Amino acid sequence: MRLARLSALFLLLAGAGGAFSLTLRDQPLEAIPHEAAESPSSHLLHMIETDGARQTAETLNKTHKWSEVRLAVASGQPDTARVVPALMPLADATTARSLQQAMRHALPLYPAVVLASTSQNRGSDFTTQAVCSAKGMSRSWQIRARNAVTALHDIHLSVRADTCLKALTGQNTP
Repeated sequence: MRLARLSALFLLLAGAGGAFSLTLRDQPLEAIPHEAAESPSSHLLHMIETDGARQTAETLNKTHKWSEVRLAVASGQPDTARVVPALMPLADATTARSLQQAMRHALPLYPAVVLASTSQNRGSDFTTQAVCSAKGMSRSWQIRARNAVTALHDIHLSVRADTCLKALTGQNTP
């Protein structure tokens, strides 16, 4: 019995000593890095750069994957600002309308990404005026969108932000 107590005491002391010695390390333990999954917008941007916008749009049509573009818009992924202008002229009318709606819904949450994705060409469905138009949107969306665009302080987007605010207040409807 005495041997069992002595063994238990020795194991307890050894465990405490081992834990104490780990705290004496002069370098922190390193985390094991994990690979982050590629975002839909990064994947689409890579496809555009590799295959071209037309081929990417055809692939999205064949595989019914335009939802990846909508997901990139809805989640405010930064590469969306380059993906949307490249692909939207190649989208069919129904897809273009659904993407415009996704951009409108994302505006209060990600104003910089959405405004960077808009076009300044009057003939496009993705003009700043069209995306920022309050027509058909709820009053709460209008308030949140106006607050988000007003809070945006990006010199590169200042003209689009001004255009968007005018569209939100109905001053400059397309």
